[in-house]
Amino acid sequence: MGKSVKVLEKAFHILEQLNIEDVLSLKEIAERTDIPKPTASRILDTMQSLGYIEQDSVSQRFRLGSNFLALAKRSNASNDVMVVAEPFMKKLHAAFGETVNLARLHDAQIVYVRILESRNAFRISDNIGDRASIHSTAIGKALGAYLPKEKLNEMITSCTFTQFTRKTILDEQSLRKHLVIVKQNGYALDSEEGHDGVICVGAPIFNKDNSPFAAISISMPKVRAKKTVLNKVVQELQKVSMQISLELGVTDIRKCLDQS
Repeated sequence: MGKSVKVLEKAFHILEQLNIEDVLSLKEIAERTDIPKPTASRILDTMQSLGYIEQDSVSQRFRLGSNFLALAKRSNASNDVMVVAEPFMKKLHAAFGETVNLARLHDAQIVYVRILESRNAFRISDNIGDRASIHSTAIGKALGAYLPKEKLNEMITSCTFTQFTRKTILDEQSLRKHLVIVKQNGYALDSEEGHDGVICVGAPIFNKDNSPFAAISISMPKVRAKKTVLNKVVQELQKVSMQISLELGVTDIRKCLDQS
């Protein structure tokens, strides 16, 4: 691999922060990216001249520009779900303050494509590009429960059933029984199955063909997962997953949930 272009690294780091925070001042951008203010200012000026960054004339704060958003809209199906899901993920993130995850199906793997990390000091999160296991993650089980039999069989066959905690599902029969319950409930729960002390709730996302191809989840430490909080998380997550599916072209969510 060749040498990286440092100024491009800095530019993309700025774009990533604006994608997370919506609007930031020059000082906030410099602090979050660890880029000196003069350097950040020059990069912002360049991206602003190209239409990828916009600056409010009153507050002087920066946000993503029209050209950046246009590129996102013209991207492929994987990025489409990221664009559609982003505002909903931010609302969940603001409402609960916990880590919000988005993953989608890539061949026989479920891969994290967007993560908004909790701002709490005590938190746990995966990394973009990591694989979500179908047997030990809420996001994996939420997607797996609605897959067609052939695709589900393929995923289960490739699953190694690694034991992460004493609560991890360790065999195919138990997993299949669990997925039936997930489908009946309309959401998946990972109760310390992937990490000790961590609870995660996941819900499926469907495309215009009524096919499950992505899922969204919220992760939190068990100490903050009170029953009232979990009930609210389940309610909001199911609502959001349906809203994302509808924006992606689903016309009747019942067909997605009821398919065998």
